[in-house]
Amino acid sequence: MKRDLFVLSLPFREPFVTATGVIGERRIILMRLEDEDGAVGWGEAAPFEAYDGVSVERVEAVLRGRSREELRQAEAAVEMALLDLEARREGRPIGDEGAIAIPVNATLPAGPAEEVAALAKERVRAGYQCFKLKVGREDDEERVAAVRAAIGSWPALRLDANGVWSVDEAIAHIGALERHDIELVEQPCATLPELAEVRQGVSTPIAADESITGPDDVRSAAAAQACDAVNVKLASCGGIERARATIRTAGEAGMAAYLSSTLDGPWGISAALQLAAGETFQLACGLATLELFDSPLAQLVPPARGGLQPVPLGPGLGIELDEDLLAEALVSDA
Repeated sequence: MKRDLFVLSLPFREPFVTATGVIGERRIILMRLEDEDGAVGWGEAAPFEAYDGVSVERVEAVLRGRSREELRQAEAAVEMALLDLEARREGRPIGDEGAIAIPVNATLPAGPAEEVAALAKERVRAGYQCFKLKVGREDDEERVAAVRAAIGSWPALRLDANGVWSVDEAIAHIGALERHDIELVEQPCATLPELAEVRQGVSTPIAADESITGPDDVRSAAAAQACDAVNVKLASCGGIERARATIRTAGEAGMAAYLSSTLDGPWGISAALQLAAGETFQLACGLATLELFDSPLAQLVPPARGGLQPVPLGPGLGIELDEDLLAEALVSDA
């Protein structure tokens, strides 16, 4: 089977600010598989070094056969491409039949309070009923208060600290922010034992994010009573099947689960949406992140409407790629 790789760059509309820094672009790896009969499948590798500690270069080396390192982001790309190829051959989507649209949250950066509040107002007008706000910076109190004022009392507001706080810091910060009616806080500290301590010290539900890379992590979280919910991501789990198993393991453990994106490209988002269509979630999913990018590639998946993200109907991932768009975003290929 023929394999081609393309490293792509998706620039953000505005620099995206998190607790770990400022991001101007998102680089992903697109894999193209072609079998002997000319059938084609596409898969996306979405390592995000600031989030998972894995660089694009390491994943690229694995996919090009220069490294034998086992990386789940590479596994996800291969699985996705094979599933896309098979489903395209059969004229069907890669996922099971189910929901035609998924409730999603709007993602807000950790930027200046006034700017983030204005963005939140735009998203309210667009129909979003759940917001995820990045925190972990000195001006958190001002920004959270501004966003809550901008969206009003009804929409859900969740916070994401990306694991930057110590246990004492997390308890203090969450305690100070709870008056703004917080739905949950994602990954306030780096490890599951730390999350367990924080969970005992606050009344707001805690969600594990970076700590979850598969079913075993969910079992460990449940045993430690570390969290109330888990945020599942295809790239971190190593593909659709492991992500599905992770979601179902959470349900068996009595924890809520939801699917999110590591600021993925359209192939990863489409795969996650098709997976989500066949599952049942109590919480909004974080799969509306393509709207953060200033790239024609981000428009390959239909945008959310009224806080609902349409599920691509296929065939395969349901993405038809214009070679000119690929060339415009291309950083390197082989």
